[in-house]
Amino acid sequence: MIEARCVNCQKRYRLKGDPEAMDFLSLPCPECGGMLEVVSGEEVLETEFLLEKPLALLFWDHPGEKTTFIKALVKLGYEVRPIKRPSLLNQWLRFNTPSLLIFVCEEEEKLDPYFKILNILPMPERRKIFVVWVTSKGKTLDPRLSYLKGIELIINTGDISRFPDILERGQRIWQDFYAPYLEIEEAVEKEF
Repeated sequence: MIEARCVNCQKRYRLKGDPEAMDFLSLPCPECGGMLEVVSGEEVLETEFLLEKPLALLFWDHPGEKTTFIKALVKLGYEVRPIKRPSLLNQWLRFNTPSLLIFVCEEEEKLDPYFKILNILPMPERRKIFVVWVTSKGKTLDPRLSYLKGIELIINTGDISRFPDILERGQRIWQDFYAPYLEIEEAVEKEF
């Protein structure tokens, strides 16, 4: 782990990676865009990347009401941050793996660069990210389209007002499906 601080806003972070590799210094601060610097070992780190709640990244390219949507996510217990380009997803993966990644958009082509990033992650890390696509092109909780896109949940834009309930239901279904698999995977890892 590498400890860093933003020169501009003074926020402190723990970054994944090799302490010998200093390439992370080219990353801008996710909060203000300022430059990062290494924090010496004697200094006390105030927080681990600011977030005490699970991280939800939100890509929003839709004419609907975004503020209400974000408030619903905060009420569910997430720390919400916007992402507008794939490079920001890469940056966040370096700082803090998101629990939830939500795309509210119609064009599938806008999702492709993000999916390329997700698809090269090691499978244990990818499984930690619950990916949701809100679109009019699919039916809510459609397992076929979710499977074809390689994501966990599809929500139709007509159901966006019920997002919190649908998200919780989708996460329960996912947990029920993967829990036995994850238990076996952990048991096998312990044996080796």
